Amino acid sequence: MKGILLAGLLSACQNENDIKLAPQAPTGESDQNARTALAVGKLIKDGQVDLSYQGSGVLSQETYPNVYYQFTYNPQLITAKRYVNGSPTEYKYTLDMNGRCIETVTDKTYIYEYDVYGQLTRLYNKNQPNEQTVFTYNTVNATNSDRSLATATFYNAQNVKTKALTFGYGGNMAIPDKHPLNPDVLPAGVSKYLPIFGKFSSNLVQSIYEYKYLLNGQQESITQYTYSYKLNYAGKATNIIVKKYSSQGYVPVSSTDRKYFTPSF
Repeated sequence: MKGILLAGLLSACQNENDIKLAPQAPTGESDQNARTALAVGKLIKDGQVDLSYQGSGVLSQETYPNVYYQFTYNPQLITAKRYVNGSPTEYKYTLDMNGRCIETVTDKTYIYEYDVYGQLTRLYNKNQPNEQTVFTYNTVNATNSDRSLATATFYNAQNVKTKALTFGYGGNMAIPDKHPLNPDVLPAGVSKYLPIFGKFSSNLVQSIYEYKYLLNGQQESITQYTYSYKLNYAGKATNIIVKKYSSQGYVPVSSTDRKYFTPSF
């Protein structure tokens, strides 16, 4: 089986059966059981990235080798504090009434647009709108109720196309994505673990073609990547192997392990 999901870099050891919950006031056993039930099946380790959750089940912290993010939640606003060497920088995610992100503030401010199906179609730099990424989707069924990300095309501030990605899902050999993450198409500093950018696909990506372009518009290169998975009993990916095609055939690029929370009784 082949498929995708690019894994980030991170570290901080955490046992698969040891999910970190945000501090809360003392509660009874039934409340603790309820919080545990909300956490069951949550992704707690993605390669070197450790993930922690609040008792309500929402993401509270992402921990990487040299940086970590802490999240707080308010109506239509998520605030992330980014800590490097103990110094915090504040990032913000503004949400619409449907819980979709419409603006992020990191090193730059980006605006996000969605179609009538609630899927992301464009994001752009608020201060330089030509710096943008445009998304298209394939229709999987006749009712348009299931549409998969087909292309992501990147433009610089001069509105020159610099890169394009095309996504493949294996056709009749598609693998359902039981724990979807945001694909690696969002701006730097934006979390791939916050489920606030709409649905990208119901299936795991199995191939990506990356096209790079020169500033004069000429195509510079094409690179093909393939993705294969190991799945657990619930059908969630526990290992992802990425390979790149070259003159020597398919060359391994990365192998990423994932772990999910399972309570200990």
